[in-house]
Amino acid sequence: MMNKKNSLPPILYIDDEEDNLTVFYSTFRRDYQVYLATSGQEGLEILKNHSIHLIIADQRMPKMTGTEFLERIIPEYPDCIRMILAGYSDVEAIIQAINKGRVYSYVTKPWGKDDLKITMDQALQTFNLKQQNRRLFEDLKEANLTLEKKVIERTQKIESQRKEITDSIQYASRIQSALLPPEEELDLLLPSYFILNKPRNIVSGDYYWLAQKDNQVIVAVADCTGHGVPGAFMSILGMAFLNGILNQTGTVRANEILNQLRAQVIKSLRQTGKTDEARDGMELVLCVVDFKARKLQYSGAFRPLYLIRENELIELKGDSMPIGIYNDEELSFYNEELTFKGNDIIYMFTDGYVDQLGGPQRKSFKSGKFKQLLINIHQKPMQEQRGILEKEYEKWRRNIEQIDDILVMGIRFTKDP
Repeated sequence: MMNKKNSLPPILYIDDEEDNLTVFYSTFRRDYQVYLATSGQEGLEILKNHSIHLIIADQRMPKMTGTEFLERIIPEYPDCIRMILAGYSDVEAIIQAINKGRVYSYVTKPWGKDDLKITMDQALQTFNLKQQNRRLFEDLKEANLTLEKKVIERTQKIESQRKEITDSIQYASRIQSALLPPEEELDLLLPSYFILNKPRNIVSGDYYWLAQKDNQVIVAVADCTGHGVPGAFMSILGMAFLNGILNQTGTVRANEILNQLRAQVIKSLRQTGKTDEARDGMELVLCVVDFKARKLQYSGAFRPLYLIRENELIELKGDSMPIGIYNDEELSFYNEELTFKGNDIIYMFTDGYVDQLGGPQRKSFKSGKFKQLLINIHQKPMQEQRGILEKEYEKWRRNIEQIDDILVMGIRFTKDP
């Protein structure tokens, strides 16, 4: 069982007069754990060996005054509450005690028991509050350190997971890029061209596709539902379907390729047309070019084809239905056929370029502005056109985030033989 005396608040009373010490001790020994000292030096020794909450020091003591003592202990015992005992005439000493000793209160001689006890109890309450605040601060500091450690650990874990995901997507990007027509094949099959391909994320929902059959070159530009990883899955699916369709088809017709592609997308995604069903699919422009006969077939699913001939832009609009489930999925895509001339140029593109927000009013680029830009640059070399399109896009976008994948493809036909 704890000694009652040890449970009382410890206080130190310093006075060079023995009688004063005796009176103080006999008065307050039942209320406090009282330590007595006859000098400042003796008081320092007591402080070294005991935990003291409150110190009352007499001002007038030889060798070391009460103010000097209280000032001296501040650095080592900052939480200890300090009080000075002085006479009515010691005004200057009281002021010094307040300024230098940072005393909580001063007591004038002769002191009364009740008043002094009230003052000491208030001082001890202040000490307890300071200790509680210190403990709360230490607890808060420890909690902050624990929280900071957890945040660091969580951040490291998230960063590790992010790196794993990013590495996986980077690898997926290499797979997606490998499925796109290689530059050597493009150079072999197309007389003059450029491709501006700017995925919003690491992988893209936009893709271009190229193949050859029966002296005809089939080229497509597609925009799949979504972007990033979901769009990339759809793009890989689209390229695989197109390759399969071309291997199995007899006579190559642009609209029949789109019809078969739509049927395979609907079947593979198990689309039924229910109202609550996701309508994934793609928008696509596809051309079949016979360079020898100078014939061009075009078919489009929500994507137009721009043809510039003799400085005039002709827009072939295609059908307003997607590659995917639609209300009239039994309706065939339309097949546009025309004869191209030397120096004709066609542009196939997704909607990312024209939909990009930018400019002083943060509006979309719009198709009208895009058409005029193509008219202005169409006579320039193809790779120079690509550079201008990219530069104008960045100038328009400014610091606004890219909102969609971007793909623009231009093909120039050779002069008449």
